[in-house]
Amino acid sequence: MKRHYAVLALAILTSGCGAIENSTRVAQKMDAPLIAGVGDTVIELDAQESLPNAFGKADIFGRTRPTGKILVVYLGLEQGRAAFERQTIRVVSNATTMNSTPIIIPQTSTTSYVGTTSAIGMVPGGTFSGSAVSSGTATTSAPPIILPPSGSQTQVVSNDRVRYYLDLTRDRTLLVEGHEVLIEQAAATSVRYTIRAPR
Repeated sequence: MKRHYAVLALAILTSGCGAIENSTRVAQKMDAPLIAGVGDTVIELDAQESLPNAFGKADIFGRTRPTGKILVVYLGLEQGRAAFERQTIRVVSNATTMNSTPIIIPQTSTTSYVGTTSAIGMVPGGTFSGSAVSSGTATTSAPPIILPPSGSQTQVVSNDRVRYYLDLTRDRTLLVEGHEVLIEQAAATSVRYTIRAPR
C-alpha cells in the first residue's frame, strides 16, 4: 500500500513540472536614456534555460542554468558611421536539480518507553498496595546535517564576434535578440541610446 502512495506522489510531482524554457535577461535598464563610451557595453543579454530535473522537466522552483551571453560594444565612429561589435558566447552546462541541490539529513530520533510503577504503604487500620503501567515516546532533535551540492561544470562551446556599422542618416535602430537599441546620438567618444523590450 505504501508503494502505491509513493508512486502516486511521484506521478503528481512530475506532472506538475513544465517543459524546459529558454529566456534572456538584459543587464541594462529598459526604456531609459543610457550612455556608453568607446569600448563600453551597449547591451548585455544573459541567456538561460530551465534547470532540468531527473525526468527532463523544468525545476519546480524555477531555477535556471546558463546557456550563453550576448554583448554589443561601441567602437566609436568610422567613416561617419557608428561602429559596433557583437560577441555571442554559447555555453553548455551539466547542472541539474540533482547536482545543484544540497542533501539535508535530519537528526531526529524517537524513543519509546514502557514502565511500571508500584506502591506499598500503611494506612490506619491496615496496608495498601498498587501498581500502574505507563508508556509513551520521547523525541530528540539536533541540527540537520547539510551536504553541499556535488556541483556542475559549464563549458564555452563557441565565441563569435561580428563587427557592423550603422549609418545614422538611414537607420538608428540595432536589433539584438528581439530588443531594439535606438541610437539617439553617436560621437567619436560616446553613444547615447535607449533599449526597448520586444513587442
